[in-house]
This record gives sequence, structure tokens and C-alpha cells, in this order.
Amino acid sequence: MEKINVNIFGDSYPLRVECREATEQAAMEVDDIMQQFSGKAPDLEVKKFAVLAAIHFAEKKNELEAELLAMEKKIARINEFLGQSLH
Repeated sequence: MEKINVNIFGDSYPLRVECREATEQAAMEVDDIMQQFSGKAPDLEVKKFAVLAAIHFAEKKNELEAELLAMEKKIARINEFLGQSLH
């Protein structure tokens, strides 16, 4: 594991990570979305920006999981079709 520091919304966070690039990219994405929220509602406290960012990323994760499940079902149907047509 590697020790790195990431900066999110003006604060530095020391982390132990497996993949520096992936963690740095994730931190930049979190910072970006928090900056977007602060631009829209500058009077909110930082904690609320963090919660909004967490909800944003959870929604994205849920969307991707639904897409993955749909793709897995399509692949299963294709495999089933191919299996039947070979017999």
C-alpha cells in the first residue's frame, strides 16, 4: 500500500491506497461535484455538500449496476440462443 494525500474541497486527506491513480481520480471527481454544488448553493455548510456528493455517486452506482444487470441478462439470452442453435 502507498501513502498519499488527496485534496477535496480545500481539505487534505492522508490515505493508504492500492492504486494511486484511481484514488486521485476519485478524489478529483468528489471535489468537482462538491464545487458544482457549492456554486449552486454557496450558503450550505460543507457537510451538506459532502452528503449531496455521496447521493450523486450512489445514484450513479445504482444506474451502472442496473445497466450491468441488463447486459448480463442479454448475454445469458444470447448464450442460451447460441447453445440451442448448436444442438
